Amino acid sequence: MAVGMLLAGGVGQRMGASIPKQFLEVGGKPIICYPLEIMESHPQISAIEVVCVDSFIEEMWSIVHRYNFTKVKWVTAGGATCQESTWNGLRNLEGELNENEIILIHMTSYPLANAQIMSDCIRSAIENGNGCTARPILYSVYFTEDRKTTTEQIDRDRLMLCTVPYAFRFGECLQLYNRAFAEGKGVNGNVFTNTLYCDYGKKIYFTGDSNTNMKVTTPEDIDLMETFLEVIERKNKK
Repeated sequence: MAVGMLLAGGVGQRMGASIPKQFLEVGGKPIICYPLEIMESHPQISAIEVVCVDSFIEEMWSIVHRYNFTKVKWVTAGGATCQESTWNGLRNLEGELNENEIILIHMTSYPLANAQIMSDCIRSAIENGNGCTARPILYSVYFTEDRKTTTEQIDRDRLMLCTVPYAFRFGECLQLYNRAFAEGKGVNGNVFTNTLYCDYGKKIYFTGDSNTNMKVTTPEDIDLMETFLEVIERKNKK
């Protein structure tokens, strides 16, 4: 079994909305409901923690009750960065989980991750200590010095694109975050739990992804998400 941590601490500046993007409605319900529904129904997830924008904690509990998310046991205040929010979430669970339990960390910015993706992460974490959703790079990739011309082509067969969710053993993950914040390593800039692990020399194990596991960042992404939802609905009806 695993405990799910859903990071919902972003304010969604690039979305240009008056509220954080995870609370915008798509398909008649807040975006945050989509990953919560998958986690709620997942047989390997026993409980869920939502790490939320502090000023929206009351709204988050309202959503939990309105949509009957019975597995949501904790709503924790997020931090100024993704890493701070993750660390807050881990520290809140200290004493609730034993060190060998699996923590599945997901983000509301990837609302369409399916149950199989989560299962693969959990399985890998049980077998290998961690599991990170990833997919091959299908495009040509280059180094550049000025974003106008190439300096070197990169062999895409040696690259993987990592998304979320990812899963880890709780004790090791909390210990590593405590160390990272004490040392100021792996917690600044565009970094995440998997990159922190790499900063400390730990191998990450890749697990399967899906093209529908898209990131929602801009208003255009909302349109794309709605299209994906229509495709998924048609597929489920077959």
